[in-house]
Amino acid sequence: MLKRLNYYLFLFSTTSRVFPYLLILGLASTVILVGMAAYFFGLFSADALRAEGIDDALGGGILDTLWWSMKHILDPGALSENYGAPVGVIVFALFNSIMGLIITGALIGFIVSAIQSAMADARRGSATIRESGHYLILGWNRKGIVILELLAKLGTTNRVVILTDTDIEQVHTDIRQGPRLLKQLKILPMQGSISVNSELRRVAAHKSSHIILLSELRSGTSGDLTTIKTLTLLNSNLFQEGPDKRPNIVAEIVNKENAVVAGIASKHQHPIVSSGDFISKTMVQCARYPGYAEIYRELFASGQFQIETSNIPDLDGVLFGNLAILVNNGIVLGVSWMDQKPNLPVRRVSVLNPEPDYDLTDDDEVIVLRRVDEPLVKVSLDSFSSWDEPPEREILRPNLKKVLILAYNPNLGLIVSELAKHATSDISVTVACAESVGAEAQVRSRYAELFTGGLTLSFTEFDLAETWRLEAIQPWNFDVIFIVADEADKTIDADSKTIMLLLLLSEIKSKQKVAEFPPVVAELLNSESRQLCAGTPLTDAIVSTEILSIQLAQLARDPFLETLYTELLNAGGIEVGLRSVKHYAKLGDPVSMADVTRSALRFNEVVLGYRTRDAGVVINPNKDDFVVFDERDRLIVLAQQIYA
Repeated sequence: MLKRLNYYLFLFSTTSRVFPYLLILGLASTVILVGMAAYFFGLFSADALRAEGIDDALGGGILDTLWWSMKHILDPGALSENYGAPVGVIVFALFNSIMGLIITGALIGFIVSAIQSAMADARRGSATIRESGHYLILGWNRKGIVILELLAKLGTTNRVVILTDTDIEQVHTDIRQGPRLLKQLKILPMQGSISVNSELRRVAAHKSSHIILLSELRSGTSGDLTTIKTLTLLNSNLFQEGPDKRPNIVAEIVNKENAVVAGIASKHQHPIVSSGDFISKTMVQCARYPGYAEIYRELFASGQFQIETSNIPDLDGVLFGNLAILVNNGIVLGVSWMDQKPNLPVRRVSVLNPEPDYDLTDDDEVIVLRRVDEPLVKVSLDSFSSWDEPPEREILRPNLKKVLILAYNPNLGLIVSELAKHATSDISVTVACAESVGAEAQVRSRYAELFTGGLTLSFTEFDLAETWRLEAIQPWNFDVIFIVADEADKTIDADSKTIMLLLLLSEIKSKQKVAEFPPVVAELLNSESRQLCAGTPLTDAIVSTEILSIQLAQLARDPFLETLYTELLNAGGIEVGLRSVKHYAKLGDPVSMADVTRSALRFNEVVLGYRTRDAGVVINPNKDDFVVFDERDRLIVLAQQIYA
């Protein structure tokens, strides 16, 4: 019988969440009942107390009896006050003191257990979040830390919740080893599945202001399917408050082919970032305009600038070109307005870099780049009511006819495809990598359309164990050299391979005594590796985790920027280009940026800044600033892509 009773007690204590509370309630009830029994049996009657010579301070009432009991429960030392009392009083006091020890011990144990459980839940990430208006990161990979760093720089939030089904201790370690800037944020890592409705509610996804979906690796494959499922959840029953109260959502997709399905899952309401496609386009832009990576980081990752739509008053009848000159501390990039067509939902239309004589209206919103926390200021500068014909000029057009790609990764086909889109004539691409036969078969099966035009794609065997093969390829005879991050061999870090290739190219350059070595664009996975590339022929370093993190964080903050990113990177659209200053201003003399801006508008270009050998990249200079340029300096402009 006792064994069965003990088992039921064990079963109840381990399966019931209310057991601790019931236990304390039961013990307290026992004390109260015994105290009431003592009163009703006359243990504390006035006659009984006087018979033993005890002061009748209690008065013999039931409330006084219960108070006396409570005093002995909370303070076992009160037993000493009962010396000389009747045996019944001493026994009752001793009972209360023993019960007091049990109740107090149980209460302390439960409190300690609750604290330990809460701390364990926090370490495991299994607690329930009581936040609202927070940033929510779903999934975790190398980009997570960079995103957190950028959020800290931008100062858009101080509360970030992370939900991932990967090792939560690894997330804590990554955060501890991250930059000190992260201490500005309140970061709450949680462990759980990002594709389960209850887990999303546990981290208050329906109350968040921004959600960033990162792709996690599962069994050697990307987590695109999980991302798509999560997007479906986020856009179905999770948010019932209406579109105005839904958070801004941006999702990362690894394989470009899955981006279409992800767009359907998001009901085409949220930006979808194809990481491979974005990296490939950025690398090709760096090849077309060496130095593009530095400009990109300054524009989007420095935390100094933001791009937004602005309602500037009294725009009716104002020309776009005049407004571009009048705004002193900002850059007018384009125009945006809301378009309403019959039987169709209202949509936003945006145009970057319109004609200078575009006639603005009061209904137009202006797309501007400005410094963070600095309002736009107009200045009284001379302007034109009409725009002169631009003078003749010679532009150094990107001429990529012969391309060398070192190493292999799944994005290689996307790079080749992007090169083909920008090509104005036949283009030859040579890929030098280990296991070239297998790599060629994968590219040809996946990108068969590349081999139907003027593209010549060839593969040659090359491994770091046979460094002599690289010189035999004659890399100095190519227009550009790409080095992609090769993660196929897990025995060696991908960045280490890239650095070794750069060192080999540096050795070849010095040995061959080549006067002009082709630009080298390399993909890195870690921003710290960029410092190790000093002294090599490296022209642009694309830290893939960095640029992807920048885009994800910026799009989560403002989905409107998706239009800007798409326009800047797609072939045939508007792009960030570099131009010789000599066509815009007189070299060697001080010239105002207002005059430079006016000159660029004649070519239907918007000046974003400039790059000099002394000052480096300068974005958004004031129009009333004066600069002295020389032959080597370049203007950074927003312009229509120019091809030979």
